Amino acid sequence: MFRIAIIASSERLAVVHLWHVNPAFQSPLSSYVVRDQILNRILDSQLRGVPLKAVRLVVEDADESALFPIEIDLQDYIERGNPHEATPVVTGRGRFTQRFKIRSELVLAGLTRVHTSHSKPVAVPRDIARALR
Repeated sequence: MFRIAIIASSERLAVVHLWHVNPAFQSPLSSYVVRDQILNRILDSQLRGVPLKAVRLVVEDADESALFPIEIDLQDYIERGNPHEATPVVTGRGRFTQRFKIRSELVLAGLTRVHTSHSKPVAVPRDIARALR
């Protein structure tokens, strides 16, 4: 199950709150595949166009909850034609690579895939936990 809470702490945030209620299914707390699939669907259908820097993900399972940092899929972001700057860079032995620069305020929910596979869960901040009660 999920819900979205709009809160105004130090900044206005859209908190996606996932909680695991059916033990027949894998928990989003323990599986980044489940977490990312659900999160991307919610961002695309419910929060499309909201700046991603204003979205937080809280996952709850029984008595445990955690906040997961959301990372963008850079390759998907660029392939979809989202605004970015690419600069060629010469590396060792005459090889070339590119450095990409994106402005966080231009990254919008639903316009690129996101993932939490490399994110380390952290404790839910008090203001967000209080708003989710």
